[in-house]
Amino acid sequence: MWGNANTKPLVIILLLTILILAIEAKIILRKFGPPPDDAPNARATRAPQWHTITQRVDHFNPRDIRTWEMRYISNDQFFVEGGPIFIYLGGEWQISAGSLMTGQIFDMAEQHGGMMYYTEHRYYGYSYPTEDMSTENLRYLSLDQAIADVVYFIQYVKANTPGFANSQVVVIGGSYSASMATWIRLKYPHIIDIAYASSAPVRAVADFYEYYEVVDHNIGLVSQECLNTIGEGIFQLEARLETDDGIAEMSQRLETCTTIQNVEPYRSFLFNIAIAEIFAGLVQYAGQTSIQDDCNLLLGFNGTSLDKLIGYVRDYYGNDCIDDYAEFIRMYSAVENTNDAWRPWLYQTCTEYGYYQTTTSDYQPFGNTFGLKFFVDMCTDLFAEDFGTTILDTGIIRTNIFYGSLTPEITKVVSVHGTVDPWHALGILEDLNPLAPAILINGTSHCADLSSIRDTDPPQLIAAKIRIQQLVSEWLLLN
Repeated sequence: MWGNANTKPLVIILLLTILILAIEAKIILRKFGPPPDDAPNARATRAPQWHTITQRVDHFNPRDIRTWEMRYISNDQFFVEGGPIFIYLGGEWQISAGSLMTGQIFDMAEQHGGMMYYTEHRYYGYSYPTEDMSTENLRYLSLDQAIADVVYFIQYVKANTPGFANSQVVVIGGSYSASMATWIRLKYPHIIDIAYASSAPVRAVADFYEYYEVVDHNIGLVSQECLNTIGEGIFQLEARLETDDGIAEMSQRLETCTTIQNVEPYRSFLFNIAIAEIFAGLVQYAGQTSIQDDCNLLLGFNGTSLDKLIGYVRDYYGNDCIDDYAEFIRMYSAVENTNDAWRPWLYQTCTEYGYYQTTTSDYQPFGNTFGLKFFVDMCTDLFAEDFGTTILDTGIIRTNIFYGSLTPEITKVVSVHGTVDPWHALGILEDLNPLAPAILINGTSHCADLSSIRDTDPPQLIAAKIRIQQLVSEWLLLN
């Protein structure tokens, strides 16, 4: 393993933890990333500690000796010698201490006398392998490099922590990091003993049209009137944008930062990132109660379907105006290292995963307003002229071949999805054996199973959380 861990602790008090969670919640409202943490468990009596560990910039080039500092968090509140090592894998977000003070990882560590860690993914949060995020430097942002970081981290802590000699390793992930948990168990079974993957999209695909089909289905289950109003509002908005007077009116009423340009890629940006993503985020992270609440809000505005749609959109944005494509590209073409996830995440989608949620299906309420070309052109505009269909398709083929897509040969991984979560369309593993079960939870959303068991959980979610804990317990006993 490379380098030494910085063991100087950062004292964290409860109020600071809550503040961090509140700040992160605003960031995680986007469709990527897991939901925000719950408040710390009442049994969390020890503050997690912050550390850094020295990693190689390029794990696969022995001639490249450059290194960088990866952040991670530890919590040894429940650890007893020989207990398992539970590692929550960071994904496309900034890690927080609160994640080791609640949730399934906290509960399972308590049950098994386990050690808890939370690792920060390269290029996210404050873990920077290079001096900036130029396209040239982002070549070191890849799945291969990221899971190698975790493997070297495990090797280091096992060699340098008393009581770890006989400890098994359990990796836990949510969303993209759940995919990582699945893939690291597949690629490094001699290092990783068990994987728990919550809402993992493991099949890379360019045109992920199924996403908005699931959004359509779940809004329609709650309120067909709500779904119809969204669709009619989009249709009426499209019609209004066909005239100069309509463009001027819609620019004023939607409160766009600049006058709407009804040409590509500005048009797709408006309908996708400015409007459709609001409903996507609602469904991805919401239960049916939350969808009903938002439908009631939308339908409560007076006037036509377009009036209701505009009222709902403006309620979401509050006092902020709606940016356009040029501003988006200007903002995320900046190469400075920041803890904003948009630039590095878009780079990963452009080179390895795709996952572009389009309206190429007829079974969604947003018309034919944004297709795959919009996203491919965004890759070109953000990174380089050659970042187009060839790089995207090559990366997707490579990811699916190297990591098994929906048919990996894998054991001791529990794959969990909620039926409300659109990502389950890319994550239901096929032909699994009893040592790799898939749990589909009816009526629940993205990563809902990662939280502790709560009295407010529906029965099917409680049953799933209990089953996850049982499986991990059984597999720990197998070794």
